[in-house]
Order: sequence, then C-alpha cells, then structure tokens
Amino acid sequence: LIFLSGFFVFVASVLFSVARIFDIDSLEDVAFWANAVSTIGAVLAALHLLRKLVILIGLWTILCSKTSRTDGKDRVNISRIRNVTMTQILLTLTRLVTTLAASVALPWSVIENAFPDASSLSSDIPVWIALGAVSMAILATVFFFLVEYVVRYNLSPQLGPFVSELFRDEIESIHQDLSVRQNEIDTKIVQDRENWEYVAREFLHKYRFDTVFAADRFGTILQYIQSGMKQPADSK
Repeated sequence: LIFLSGFFVFVASVLFSVARIFDIDSLEDVAFWANAVSTIGAVLAALHLLRKLVILIGLWTILCSKTSRTDGKDRVNISRIRNVTMTQILLTLTRLVTTLAASVALPWSVIENAFPDASSLSSDIPVWIALGAVSMAILATVFFFLVEYVVRYNLSPQLGPFVSELFRDEIESIHQDLSVRQNEIDTKIVQDRENWEYVAREFLHKYRFDTVFAADRFGTILQYIQSGMKQPADSK
C-alpha cells in the first residue's frame, strides 16, 4: 500500500508538471486532488512506526526486568543493550511524530487550497506543521546516522552469545516445545540442526532484536542459537 501511494504521488507530480507547463487547467485539477493520496502513505508509515514503537517498548521493559537479576559485568552489558534499545525508541518516536505531522499537513493544505473559506483557522497552520515535519525528518536522519555508526558500531561482537545466554531458560523451553520425535531417515545431527533453526526463528519472532541491532550483531544471535547454544570450544 505504501508503494502504491508513492506511485500515485509520482504520477500526480508528473501530471501537475505537465499541466503547469502546457497550461491545462483540467489536468491540473486532477493532479491537485491526486496529491491527497500521499496522505495514505503517511498514515501507513505511521501505523508501521507505531507497531515498531510498541515492540521496542515491550523489549525494553523485558530488558529492565533482566537487569535487576544480574550483577557485575553482565549487568553492565545488559544495561548497554537496554540503552541501545532506548535510542531506537527515541529514533522511532521521532519518525512517528514526523509522519503524523505529514499526515495532518498534507490533507489540510489540500482542503485550504480547494476550499479557502471552509475553515476559520489560519491558512498558515498546515505550512508550519509541514515545516515542523521537515525539520523532524532532518533531525531523524542525523539521529539515525549517530545510532547506526556510533552506538551500534561500538557494540561487542560477542553480543549474540551474551543475549542468548540471558534468555537461556526461554530458549530451552521453546526447544522443548518445538522438538519433534527423532525419525530413522535423517541423521540425529541433521534433525537437531533443524530443531534449533526452528527455535531460533521462534525466539527472534517473539523477541524482536532485529528492531534494535544491525544485521551483523543480530546475525550472531541467530547463529549462536542455531548452533545449539554452544560456544565453539564446547562443540569439540
């Protein structure tokens, strides 16, 4: 739906440009109303960001409860993960405010231009909302680069084993629930590998660490669970 709304906005912009160049009033009116479709894209983006924000807040709450049960170096590591999660919450919130402002400014500006006497409010209000949305978008972009290339970049490569061990009880419970009876066709190693792959998918579907970490750090969590929660030295 976001793709379709973006496509319609592109078509509308082409029609509007052609109408202004060749002075075609009827085509300009069609393009003008077609721009209202861009609001759908903003609303859909806001719904997506709202869902992501709820996931991040839930994960941050779980990490807070885990922090109270750890001490020493583990407490420091989990606090760092919790802080990274908080930066993602702030970034997502900034983007959410941007999309909400855009979804208000776009239809409002269309109504103000089409029906200038329909509202008693100042016609400059949607302009200021749009400027605020643009400013927030620029801020979110700068914030994104700081999170991506400063906060995430400095995370430990051993993040996967640490996070997995932190949730070992839950992972072992999932493994017990998803383990199927051994058959006599495939080898035990193949069947165990398949079981742990299902466990990794189920765990990472429940705890959406992909919303917090970049692909490399997230991949270490996936690989560690798929290996059966064993360090390389343990598998010898």
